Amino acid sequence: MTAAGPVRCGVIGMGMIGVPHTAALDRSPLADLACCCDTDPAAAARVPGGAAFTTDLREFLELPGLEAVFVCTPQQTHRAVVEQALARNLFVFCEKPIAQTLEDADALIEAAASRPGRLVIGHTLRFSADYLAVRDVVHGGGIGTIVNMAVRRCVPDFEGRLIAGRTTLPVEVGVHDLDILQWLAGDIESVFAESARLDVTGPGLADAMTGTLRFASGAVAVIELNWIMASASARASDYRLAVYGTAGSAFAEFQAPAARAYGTGNPGTAIPGTGWLDDIYGSHAGVLKTEDEHFLGMVRGTRSWPLTLQDARSALAVALALDRSAVLGRPVRVRDA
Repeated sequence: MTAAGPVRCGVIGMGMIGVPHTAALDRSPLADLACCCDTDPAAAARVPGGAAFTTDLREFLELPGLEAVFVCTPQQTHRAVVEQALARNLFVFCEKPIAQTLEDADALIEAAASRPGRLVIGHTLRFSADYLAVRDVVHGGGIGTIVNMAVRRCVPDFEGRLIAGRTTLPVEVGVHDLDILQWLAGDIESVFAESARLDVTGPGLADAMTGTLRFASGAVAVIELNWIMASASARASDYRLAVYGTAGSAFAEFQAPAARAYGTGNPGTAIPGTGWLDDIYGSHAGVLKTEDEHFLGMVRGTRSWPLTLQDARSALAVALALDRSAVLGRPVRVRDA
């Protein structure tokens, strides 16, 4: 394989996000998907044909010719896995959030400093044409100065039931939009959040959260999160971004999916295709494919990553502040969270 050829890569973690990454890489001409790794032997059934599988992380990381890895494990394991991959001088794509705690995030930033340009954090919305369009309008002055914003990210109930016990809504779900909000309007200084706990995802766990955010600029925003939308219904997710400025407004609004069909006796049948990872005549298209191939281009030196490790840390810090505010029942300054 030449230096300009496909990137020899692998995926660590064959769960809810690792499998789509694997599918995108398997069909990309920019990737040579060599191996997948998961602690569960049953995950071997989810590996595309042609790629090896192992439950041994050390064996995976020592695969001859391996250049890059996609870390798709639960966030509490990010630090340990990423540090081992960086120690082998591999390029590392780590799924958001950067970590589960700021201590682990800082440790990863320090580890990456000795190998500049080797670690990136996958905040997928940075690769969405819809959010990019809003960013371009806002940063180009098209709507004046931002006064207030609203974001919503409500996801299917199977996600909440699967992961609510090991993470939180702001850290797992809201961190997407917290990154976008700061991308648009700068640092968030303080937050105030309240949560609903109606035992949908599990006893005592947060099913939904609403928060208000204040920016250093003086702007304010509201964020709505839940992971209880009925996955068996025709609409199992709900996303929105609205930006209001002194000279106009900008929106990114999503129906999931945009195409739907309704028949007699059927309350609504969703037609697959969301723009996230679509199958178009056997070829993949969508935001996840764009993100993965951008990373592969970075490995080859033809692309740069659109957010820094400090950006990823900042989004995590706001998410943790929202969690703390919901527990304390009062506003929390992000720097104190």
